[in-house]
Amino acid sequence: MSKLKNLGVNLGLTLGGLLMGVIIGEIGLRVARIEGYPKIGDFADSAPTGFHTSDPNLGWKLKPGVSGEWNGEGASFVQVNSEGLRDREHTKAKPPNTLRVAVLGDSFTEAIHVPVEQTFWSKLERKLGNCAAIKGRKNVEVINFGVQGYSTAQELVMLRKNVWDYNPDIVVLAFFTGNDVINNSPKLEYDLYRPFFVYDASGKLVPDMSFRNLAPIDRNEKAVSFVDKLPGWLVSNSRILQVVKKADLERKKRQLSEDFTALSAKNFKPPENAVWENAWRVTEGLIVTMRNEVVQKNADFLLVVIGDPIQVERDPAKRKKFMQENNIQDLFYPDRRLEKLGAREGFRVLTLAEQFQGYTEKYQVCVHGFDNSVPCGGHWNEIGHRLASIKINQNFCQQLKQSQLPKRQP
Repeated sequence: MSKLKNLGVNLGLTLGGLLMGVIIGEIGLRVARIEGYPKIGDFADSAPTGFHTSDPNLGWKLKPGVSGEWNGEGASFVQVNSEGLRDREHTKAKPPNTLRVAVLGDSFTEAIHVPVEQTFWSKLERKLGNCAAIKGRKNVEVINFGVQGYSTAQELVMLRKNVWDYNPDIVVLAFFTGNDVINNSPKLEYDLYRPFFVYDASGKLVPDMSFRNLAPIDRNEKAVSFVDKLPGWLVSNSRILQVVKKADLERKKRQLSEDFTALSAKNFKPPENAVWENAWRVTEGLIVTMRNEVVQKNADFLLVVIGDPIQVERDPAKRKKFMQENNIQDLFYPDRRLEKLGAREGFRVLTLAEQFQGYTEKYQVCVHGFDNSVPCGGHWNEIGHRLASIKINQNFCQQLKQSQLPKRQP
């Protein structure tokens, strides 16, 4: 009995000490005003920034009419028009004697990292208006449908749901080699709150909208902590658990960065397994589907391939080291694969990476990166946007000189 009594006393003292430690910790965190993260709720807004909002068809979109300063990577004043585009207002009815270009893409196209006047699509509008093939005969409008984080699947949905309302003559798909193939695969992409496309039993590419029924806790395992699996009342009333969640997610964020760096290196190599084979198959199927729908509307289609920062690194030694570390034979594998797709399916492909690399190496400048972020990494800076506008304009002008644009049918 005495042993049981002693065990009970020791257990009581231990539990009492733990309880006292928890109480002191809770009080200390509150007094110090140290905050963590609350438990994930039953509904999670999928918006990647305050300029975005959830959407049942696309996962997220830009919030109509929102505006404000962006000071994350780069800096700009962001103004979203009444239709949810980062652009000036455009009438859906195309004005007479107007050449309209619709640009689909992800964050490189949305381009909140630079002021509007520095974006490639804004510069393209001004340059294209001076193209000898149309100067003095047509007005030019380039409309930006780019949204941060979008996959090719989301861009196809955007084409169907929004773009055709504006009756464009040309549709540009801006494809980023750094993550677009990954984005199109639910087995490679971390954030599953988005539409995907899959091949059905008959070999037809069909949309998978099951994300609409996805619980927030199942959306992205890299953004969920073990704390989120605890009872809501407990997490809501425990500052310690909230701080623990914050620390856990910061650890996962660092790990995600390392994991994605390793994953993205596989973009530069032929598919190594069935998952990557399918990711490329779906990606190429989405591009061809988009081209087919554009042609059916009697519009012109151009695929613009945006290079990854490592492809346009100004230091050849860094590029070589990256290739050796990741066993990469051709740093332009995705570009060449998409060029072959275009040649096989009969549509124009403009790859920018090799041309950009020649420029960065010659002039020792960076086309990616800003002073307040990763040097020479991340998104296009003003130089990158300017070069892109020049190359796309040259492609358009050459095409316009060689042939008449198809007459667009509503």
